Amino acid sequence: MEFKLKTLTPIWTGGVEGKCDRLHETGIIGSLRWWYEALVRGLGGYACDPTSDERCQLNQEKFHKAIKRGKTVQEALDEQICPACQLFGCTGWGRKFRFHVDPLNQSYAPFVIAKPDGSQKPTFLGYYDKSGKEYEKNGGLIGEYRLTLLAQNDNQLNLIKLLLKLAANWGIGAGVQKGFGITYIEDDIQFSNIKIPLSQNQTPMGSYNLPLPRIDQFFFYKIPFDNVFINQIKDIIGRNIYKTVKDLREGKSLNNIFLDYACVPTAPWVRRSIRRLFKHDVLRHFIMGFVKGSLKPLHLRCWRHSIIKDRKNKNRYYCTECGEGNIKEKDILEKIGSKIFVSHIYNKNAFIEAKEPRWEMKIWGWIPDLPEKIKYKRDDIKTTLQDNFNNEEFWKSCFNIDSNPVIINQIWEMWDIKPQILSENK
Repeated sequence: MEFKLKTLTPIWTGGVEGKCDRLHETGIIGSLRWWYEALVRGLGGYACDPTSDERCQLNQEKFHKAIKRGKTVQEALDEQICPACQLFGCTGWGRKFRFHVDPLNQSYAPFVIAKPDGSQKPTFLGYYDKSGKEYEKNGGLIGEYRLTLLAQNDNQLNLIKLLLKLAANWGIGAGVQKGFGITYIEDDIQFSNIKIPLSQNQTPMGSYNLPLPRIDQFFFYKIPFDNVFINQIKDIIGRNIYKTVKDLREGKSLNNIFLDYACVPTAPWVRRSIRRLFKHDVLRHFIMGFVKGSLKPLHLRCWRHSIIKDRKNKNRYYCTECGEGNIKEKDILEKIGSKIFVSHIYNKNAFIEAKEPRWEMKIWGWIPDLPEKIKYKRDDIKTTLQDNFNNEEFWKSCFNIDSNPVIINQIWEMWDIKPQILSENK
C-alpha cells in the first residue's frame, strides 16, 4: 500500500545531533507502536513499556523448546512477549512489516523560541543553533512524502493502516506536545474489521509501576477558530517568538515570519493556559509533565517533590516529606512526559483545492486514574478540561485578546472511547 502524506504542522523525527534532517522511518514506526500499545491496553491487554527495564525479550532457546513440547508458534510467543512486540519487534524477534518513506517535496520550518507573556520559561520549537544562522531550517520538516507499507497478511496491513490514520490525524513523530506532527493523508485510508490479537498470558493491568497510555482513557478535541481572528493571533505570536536566546533577552522578535505558512506556532500559548488550570503543584506536573532537573524528584509513596540524596546510603534517596530513607531509584520519579498534547493552529483546508482557509487546532491526551495521595480524582480533571475548553473566557485568556476567537458551538470532543469502534473503521 502507498499513501501520500502532507504536513499541516511541522514533523519532527530527530536525527544526527538532535537535528531533524529527514523524515526517519524509525520515528514514524515509533509513533505507530505507541498508538498500538495504547490500543492493546485499552482492550484490557498487556503491552510492555519498551523504554523500561521490564520491556519484552524473546529467549530463543525457551521459544523453540515450547514449540517442541507441542505449543504453536503463537502460544510460544504469548508466553514471552506482548502483542506490540510481536508486531513491532523486540530483542530476539524482528518487526513483521516493512515501512519506507520517500520525500516528494520536502522543505523546512524555521526554528523559533516561543515566550508567551507570563511564562516562566521559553519553549524551544526545534533544534537550537546558538548562532541563529540556520534557524530557517531547524524547526522541523514540512512538505509531501510517499509512505510505502508492506505487511505479511491482510489483518496486519489493516492494523497498520488504522495506526497510521490515528498517528497522522493526532500526532506523528516526536514533539507532539509542542505542536508538531499534524498531517493530511491525501488518500482516504480504508480498512475492514480488524482483529486485535491479545495473548492469553496477559500481565494484569495493575502490574505497571506507573500508568501507561490506554486508549479507553483518551480524550480528543478539535477546536475551530474564526478566520477573522487569525491575523490578530499571528501578530500576537509574532511579537513573542525569537531565533536566539540573545534575541529573546533583547526583545528582538521575529514578527511576521509565519505570515504565509499553513500553521501558527500557538501550542505554547495554549499549554500555558492549560497548566494554569491545575493549582495543585504535583497534580499539574503529573498531568503536564516535567523534565529532569527542573524539580525535585517525586517520591512514589507519598507523591511529593521532596526527594534528596541520602547521605547515609550511596545511590539511595531520602524523602523530606514522609521521612523515609534508603529509597531506591525505581521508587522515585525524576521526569515524566505530558499527558496532554496541543497542536499548533493550522489551516485544515491547506491541501484542498478551491476551499477557503479553515483554521483549527487539536487538543488530546489521556487522563489515567490518579494516585490516591494526590487527593484528586480523574473526573476532576475531566470536568476542569471540559468546562474550560467550552468557555469563551479560557480562549480569550490564551491569547490575551478581548474577543473570543473560537467557534464554541462547533467544537468536536470525544472522551473515553471504546477501542472496538476504531477497529471497525467508524
